[in-house]
Amino acid sequence: MFIEKVIIFDQTEVLLKLIAVNSMMISHTGTIKSINNQRLIVKIISETACASCHAKGSCSSSEQSEKEIEVRQSENRFAVGEEVLIVTSVGQGYRALLYAYLLPLILLVTCLIALISLTKDEATAAVGAIICLAPYYSLLWLFRHKLQDSFHFSIQKQSNISFNE
Repeated sequence: MFIEKVIIFDQTEVLLKLIAVNSMMISHTGTIKSINNQRLIVKIISETACASCHAKGSCSSSEQSEKEIEVRQSENRFAVGEEVLIVTSVGQGYRALLYAYLLPLILLVTCLIALISLTKDEATAAVGAIICLAPYYSLLWLFRHKLQDSFHFSIQKQSNISFNE
């Protein structure tokens, strides 16, 4: 599936053409919530695949959540309340999945197996395995600024984007 995104900037009249070949970029539309210095806080609505389904009212698996993304921008060309498009690479998305889901899962399963073999009690091992996650999430919290600096997002004005399929 090829999706061609054409972006035209108002002041510079520069035509930037991005071709997303099924898995090169991740994009979300959002609204600028606040601007402090050169940090923009963008609110996005994250939906599961079935959130747009016509039967979501009778299904318990549809889910929608609001998230905030901080974007650093050197130019001051955005305003609060403006609709924008947030773009990042798939590689950064995979790295976020690694930190948020895969590493904690590996730690949890490893601790569970080790504690079951040591204690022979599944309930104690389960509680101990969950407690093993506390140091991991504490380390993530301690290094949150370093992690935050390693993830980069670009931002474009939503009104200047047209999609051709």
